[in-house]
Amino acid sequence: MVGIAMTNATSTSSYLSSKLLSPKTNSTTLKMVLKECADKYSYAGDALQDSVQELSDENYDYAYMHITAAKDYPNACHNAFRRYPDLVYPRDLARREEGLKHICDVAMAIIDNLDW
Repeated sequence: MVGIAMTNATSTSSYLSSKLLSPKTNSTTLKMVLKECADKYSYAGDALQDSVQELSDENYDYAYMHITAAKDYPNACHNAFRRYPDLVYPRDLARREEGLKHICDVAMAIIDNLDW
């Protein structure tokens, strides 16, 4: 499950980075927000990678903490869009955000059952 979340975070970071390079992205503000979002999703991927090591070491509390962090990084992206009322949060990014959060919820529920 964590691997699926890592794929989501990594592909979303790449997607956002590609949007930065798009000729359609001509707003400096939008570029700044997209860069921030790409970074946040990259951090989510890093946190999920860290959770894999913690799971293999049976450090379930630390794994849970890393997955919780990964689940929260997309909120920072969403909040970045909210800071600029003229920017619209893209629907496809909202779907990716919800997907990552849902996958993290499932992974955390599995860890809850492992840590008896």
